[in-house]
Amino acid sequence: MPNFVHQHDLGIILTGWGADWPDGFGFLSQIVDGRAIKAAGNSNLAEENSPQINQLLDKATQTTDEAARNKIYAQIDQIMMNDAVVLPEVYSKALLYRSPNVTNAFVTEAYGMYDYTQLGKA
Repeated sequence: MPNFVHQHDLGIILTGWGADWPDGFGFLSQIVDGRAIKAAGNSNLAEENSPQINQLLDKATQTTDEAARNKIYAQIDQIMMNDAVVLPEVYSKALLYRSPNVTNAFVTEAYGMYDYTQLGKA
């Protein structure tokens, strides 16, 4: 992907991103860690390779206190905003409807949608 971006002189790339789990690392690791830049399957489209961000990501993974770890992720977010690395353009929402015949339906906080693995039928 980086080769294609450079060969075609792309300036802005629009995409969507959702974390694999609801945590700063799950959201940030693949989109701003310079060590995650890959020739194929790359998600760090801005090719952000800031030593400061990389060090903070490492520090966060070694921090066991959740509040302290979240402060580190907030620092990374601030650096990203200052550098205009990622444009948080849209937060999509969806109407969640279910038949009254569906049982065990609940919305998982992590993804804001039904946990389809738990659904049943009355």
